[in-house]
Amino acid sequence: MSYTIEHKEKKNGLLAIKELPVGVIRKARKVDAEEAMWFILEEILDEKQLAILDSMPLSAFTEAMNGWTQGAPLGESSQSLS
Repeated sequence: MSYTIEHKEKKNGLLAIKELPVGVIRKARKVDAEEAMWFILEEILDEKQLAILDSMPLSAFTEAMNGWTQGAPLGESSQSLS
């Protein structure tokens, strides 16, 4: 399952958090907690998709990220995302 972010009639499909590749999560564990979201997004999205996010106002981006992560911080166990 995926999560879709829409902005200015453009769409980004994100893998569900629990569907992220293990390698991305493994690499993200070494990144500062505040940078983890950006690290993961930059690993799974291409430049065109990142440009859509870059054009979003912070309030819309925050709402989208809360929806994608279901409000859970990225460091939480996958059990809490079930």
